Amino acid sequence: MKGKTGPTARLIEERFWEKVNKDSENGCWIWAAGKYHSGYGIFYVKNGNWKNVRAHRFAYELLVAPIPANKELDHLCRNHACVNPAHLEVVSHKENCQRGENGLKFAELQRQKTHCPHGHPYDLLNTYFKPNGARGCKTCRREWIRNYRLQH
Repeated sequence: MKGKTGPTARLIEERFWEKVNKDSENGCWIWAAGKYHSGYGIFYVKNGNWKNVRAHRFAYELLVAPIPANKELDHLCRNHACVNPAHLEVVSHKENCQRGENGLKFAELQRQKTHCPHGHPYDLLNTYFKPNGARGCKTCRREWIRNYRLQH
């Protein structure tokens, strides 16, 4: 969106900002029009044909820069209705999922586990960390390698 000028672009921008409430105490710019069930704002844009776009993505591209094709925006404020670009960060899908509520809940559940699925303790002597940050059981890993070597 950034860089577009002319009467059509101005009309689209005016329509967009009419639907934003900037009077939030925490600095969020709240989308006050239609929303998806997930809480993300919907904004209809005519660029040849009418299409709906996510309001926070429209605001980011309008005020900051285009969003790379393989990236998405993370709401740092955790408010899906917020369109303030200062509250948005371009991240990978994986990072966005890990930062989200479900990712944080999953990580907390994993941290609460004191033993591997086979009953070996997750302690300093028996735990290793995989490149993705997950824990692994050294005893299970040694048993897996032993069985693999016996079969091959």
